[in-house]
Amino acid sequence: MQARWIMFIALLATALIYSIGLDGPYLFDDAFNLTPVRLWAAGRLGWEETAFGNVSGVLGRPVSMASFMLSAAIGGATPLDFKVGNLVIHLACAGLIYQLLRQLLPKDERLSLNTALAASLLAALWLLHPLHVSTVLYAVQRMAQLSTLFVLASLLAYLRGRAMLSAGSHAKAAVWLFGGFPLLWLLGLLSKENAAIAPALCLVLEIAYFRREPASPRILGIFYFLILALPMALAAGVLTMKPGIVLAGYAIRDFDMLERLLSQSRALLAYIGMMAVPRGEEMGVFTDDFATSTGLLTPPSTLIALLTIALISIVAIALRRRSPHLFAGWFFFLVAHGVESTILPLELYFEHRNYLPSTGLLLMLVGLISLLPTDIRTAKSYRYSLTIGAIVVAVVFASMTWHQAKIWKSKDAIVDQALRGHPGSVRAVQAKVVAAINRRRYGEAMDLLAPMTKSTQPRTRVMAYLDMISTSCLRGSGTDATWLNQAVADARTRLTIGEMQSVGLLMQVSRDGRCGVLSEEHIANAIVALADAATDQSADILPKWQLRYAAASIYARIGLWPQALTQVQLVPRPQAPAEVNGLFIQALAYNKRRPEAELELRALSLTVDARDRQGQAILKAAGETVSNSELNASSSQDNEKP
Repeated sequence: MQARWIMFIALLATALIYSIGLDGPYLFDDAFNLTPVRLWAAGRLGWEETAFGNVSGVLGRPVSMASFMLSAAIGGATPLDFKVGNLVIHLACAGLIYQLLRQLLPKDERLSLNTALAASLLAALWLLHPLHVSTVLYAVQRMAQLSTLFVLASLLAYLRGRAMLSAGSHAKAAVWLFGGFPLLWLLGLLSKENAAIAPALCLVLEIAYFRREPASPRILGIFYFLILALPMALAAGVLTMKPGIVLAGYAIRDFDMLERLLSQSRALLAYIGMMAVPRGEEMGVFTDDFATSTGLLTPPSTLIALLTIALISIVAIALRRRSPHLFAGWFFFLVAHGVESTILPLELYFEHRNYLPSTGLLLMLVGLISLLPTDIRTAKSYRYSLTIGAIVVAVVFASMTWHQAKIWKSKDAIVDQALRGHPGSVRAVQAKVVAAINRRRYGEAMDLLAPMTKSTQPRTRVMAYLDMISTSCLRGSGTDATWLNQAVADARTRLTIGEMQSVGLLMQVSRDGRCGVLSEEHIANAIVALADAATDQSADILPKWQLRYAAASIYARIGLWPQALTQVQLVPRPQAPAEVNGLFIQALAYNKRRPEAELELRALSLTVDARDRQGQAILKAAGETVSNSELNASSSQDNEKP
């Protein structure tokens, strides 16, 4: 009864605390992932394209997209609707963690614990932990939440099947192991690819808690061959034969795979530190200032982190029989980080990656408690103190989570906190600059950007100079022509999303002579120079072809169609978006290549959905240009320079 009341109070408190931040803003890739849902809700996109057209992951994440569609259908396609759904999933995950802990905690018979009470207190700590705010209130992280939900459910299915197997009910065990687990695992994979680690988590639990029965090796052998060994062999084959499918993203990163692996050792310990002692000012999503480990001693904390992880692993293995929870919790944490904290070319640090792994830290905490002397663990005062202590910590967590949820109500507040906790975050500075520009506080924006031009990182200087030009163009005065030259001088051999965004803004604001001494042709030439300098990247890398398209667009709007055609031809097609192909068709027409333009126009018409208004507008504009190609060619000749 106590456990049920604790869970009820924790669930209710969580719902009330998070409610103050549910109408907060979209962030980062929310718009990219949720725009199709909004178009579907408005009747402008089919359900098939919405559910199965997401390109965020290899498998398309249709379960997550379908859940967003459900939120839009029940309420509307607003941040509030999506985040309410996230909160419901958060509560459901806590319920599954409670059930998982209730099944696992009794497996260490030496622990003198009220299992249900302990499970409820631990689940409450997870539920109320402030580190999860940036997962629940970041709309698109529902993908991570759903993946966690189905992984937890699949682990419960495995434990059910394993219990049946131990009891000798082989037929029922097979239903859970070969029916229930794969189904839930598949739903997790189709939510987000993080769920791939579910079979390995089963193996962790198997090693920690179970002994071999006479009939179990054969059934378990088949199970682990089908759901762990075979998929791992296939993944290794794909990685060997076509590494670009997995590793291509390093082309837009400032670090390589080895550097990322070294950096993750520090990130994992940083996550544990933040779970143990949460620090609100340092939380959030603007964590791009996390330093890259370029070697074992650069920074020195890299070697310390690696040795610490190795030492904890050795101790956990050595104490496996004495403290199975310590072993299970530690390796649960490590394995659950196996997708996003290993070789994939993702950013180095994000809090949402702990949503599932933090469950392992709860088990690890119990494992550490189990190592206390028996006379302490069996004392009534110990159990009473442990309960009171957990409740006090839960109240502290609740207070911190309330503060974080309040901050997540406003993008300005999110950014301001990021600048306090992560003053080196370029992304936070840029977000503050954009906010200042939107309020026409151009002087404030320039003051924020000026220090970035003195950064030791050339890439940061490039973005700062480009953004200063954009700000001065919007202000209508103060543009310095040397800024563009300095940006080109600092050009890197790899382009990232940062340069792409800065160039995108400059492309928009530089029209109609707004940039004073900087002509649009001068700006377009500089963008071409930035793209040309990216010699370490192929033409199909997103930031590189986006810069080509931006330069082509500027050339087109000032009538320099030969230059526009040269740049847009360097963009890989036909996989390019409709706007790129539309510009290509227009450039062909203006350059007296009407037959080719007509051929490309027919190809484009086959790919643009009839309900896609933007695509149809692009198609119409391209068609009109081709129809008037003779007149356009004449106009182009008039605009050509000698």
